[in-house]
Amino acid sequence: MCKFIIISGKVQNVGFRAYLENIAKELGLSGYVRNVGTNIVESVVCGEKELIAQYISACKIGPKRAIVENVEIKDSEKNNYEGFSIWL
Repeated sequence: MCKFIIISGKVQNVGFRAYLENIAKELGLSGYVRNVGTNIVESVVCGEKELIAQYISACKIGPKRAIVENVEIKDSEKNNYEGFSIWL
């Protein structure tokens, strides 16, 4: 299972991408996270349904300095991601 996630709010320059990378690696998920435009982070995450639910919960909280205003979640096509990484 894979999900495409858009997180908006104060999510840049607060360590959001590194935060999500750590969560994904702890959970054994694959995919990526990257900044898109202003105040938007996007992520694709693949793995077991229950683990993805934990990742999504983390997206809604974010690191200490973040202010998450909105999280949009859509199904995503399965891709062959090698682990989880930050895309620039």
